[in-house]
Amino acid sequence: MRLARHGDTTRVVYRFASQPWGSVHATRPDASGMPEVQLTNPGGGVLGGDRLDLDVVLEPGAHATVCTQGATKAYRGARAAQLTRLSAARGAVLEYVPHHVIPFAGAHWHQRTVIDLAADARLLAWDALAAGRVARGERFAFERLSGRTVIERDGLPLAVDGCELHGGREAFAGFSYLATAYVAAPEGLSAVADRIHEAVGAIPGTLAAASHPAEGLVVTRILARTAPALGRALGAVRTVGRAALGLGPAPREVW
Repeated sequence: MRLARHGDTTRVVYRFASQPWGSVHATRPDASGMPEVQLTNPGGGVLGGDRLDLDVVLEPGAHATVCTQGATKAYRGARAAQLTRLSAARGAVLEYVPHHVIPFAGAHWHQRTVIDLAADARLLAWDALAAGRVARGERFAFERLSGRTVIERDGLPLAVDGCELHGGREAFAGFSYLATAYVAAPEGLSAVADRIHEAVGAIPGTLAAASHPAEGLVVTRILARTAPALGRALGAVRTVGRAALGLGPAPREVW
């Protein structure tokens, strides 16, 4: 998918999808000219052996929110994987705010997200995952769950993050959800980590902290006991992050 700036708005100028991806929907939830692009998977989940590839390019000056229809369900079976490549050219602003991954018992899931930012591009992105189908008692019943996020600015690494989890081991200290959120901008983030830290710290049922590990980057790690608590924490990060990126209030919740 490719998005380009046209006057005061951003439009999808190219799109292509094949199974298991479904159609790509772009809506305009407010008058800002920033579209919300919703990715769909009509199959409802990812089967063992599946490989999903997602490529999104924002051309110069484009602004867009990319979200998903719902949680990614990784079913029991052989190794399944998703490779996501996101690119934001000069002056572009990208929000990548997908739902969380739910690994079923016996699942083997790997995801890699690579985000390429131009020197002055801005970003708000996150990834989140569950300990399993916790309501069915499937805590850490998956075989393996791994993820890697790489954010580069102007060709140089800004963040390299991820996790490697094996089934049968408690890794979340009794919490059920883990998320990491990133806010990136060329400047103006010195106080953002403190504001996010204060916002997420006030949400019941979570353990969260925000830091400013490098110039132009704020990282927030969240543990949550329930999905609603995780959603509230990510929403708090989004509220502060959008303001830091020069965006108005979010027109609607995406999580």
